[in-house]
Amino acid sequence: MTAAAAAMPAPLQGPGFWKRASRNPSFMIGGALTLLLICTALLSFAWTPHNPYDIDMALKLRAPDPRFWLGTDPFGRDVASLLLVGARASIVVGVVAVTIGLVLGTALGLLASARRGWVEEAIMRLSDFSFAFPAILSAIMLTAVFGPGMV
Repeated sequence: MTAAAAAMPAPLQGPGFWKRASRNPSFMIGGALTLLLICTALLSFAWTPHNPYDIDMALKLRAPDPRFWLGTDPFGRDVASLLLVGARASIVVGVVAVTIGLVLGTALGLLASARRGWVEEAIMRLSDFSFAFPAILSAIMLTAVFGPGMV
């Protein structure tokens, strides 16, 4: 085996990856939290303790009790039901954001590698410009341009 081959990282597949990943506490905690979020989102399709969209001002800001496990919000909605339904939105937003980044990044990367010169430079400067802003400012700008919504 040459020195260059020995310096190459191990592939991300096979038993070696899972053996190393299982020894990494951050990976295990992140995986458990992601699995919990997915299970919560799936559970919300079949069951929620109360209708999360029913507003009952007489029940506003109630403390947790056997009927409302996590209490109610200022509009009298059950917080536990809102969390269960909100897990769905979290999954959708994450998948949509990754898909948009994957599609745009791949397309721009392929275009930059195929068309060298000024096209590559323009794409690079566009990338530099977009990375210069914090994510929250970019989100505010996109919301102002395209309007509110999950996608």
